[in-house]
Amino acid sequence: MIVGHYNLLKLFPNFKDSIKENGIDLSIGQVYKIHKDHKVCGSIDGEKHLPTYYKLKPTNNSYYKLLPGQYYFIEIDRDITIPKGYCQFYFLRSTFSRCGLVLADAVGDDSFNGRLMLGVYNSSPQSIYCGLNERIIQAVTIQNDGTALKYDGDYQDNRIYKE
Repeated sequence: MIVGHYNLLKLFPNFKDSIKENGIDLSIGQVYKIHKDHKVCGSIDGEKHLPTYYKLKPTNNSYYKLLPGQYYFIEIDRDITIPKGYCQFYFLRSTFSRCGLVLADAVGDDSFNGRLMLGVYNSSPQSIYCGLNERIIQAVTIQNDGTALKYDGDYQDNRIYKE
């Protein structure tokens, strides 16, 4: 069952300004660009090999310019805690989809805590502009059947990025 407006307000009080009818609009906190470094990238036998990336500086302190054919990480503007018994699916807001931006699929697991960092790809032939703190992703929360194990993977509390 999708969790609606009033229950989202109870579950995510620190996002009350971003809660809409059936989801939470998540805003850009920081944008990162993948740095081509010719390292192994992926996962082999459960060992993660993440790409090197660097923070983009916003143009005129007001927007990010995402170049055509390039992949980026969008870090959300604040930590999120997904309560026990729930999970989330993430969707790109339709304005950005219509411009040619593509969101890499992701699921926020039961009991996840941390700063979301999601991948986006500019599939269009032109640059896409994203304002600072712009609403870019919608989180849809669903209640699970209560048997999910608590998430404690590499991304919990952003451990993998602190190494």
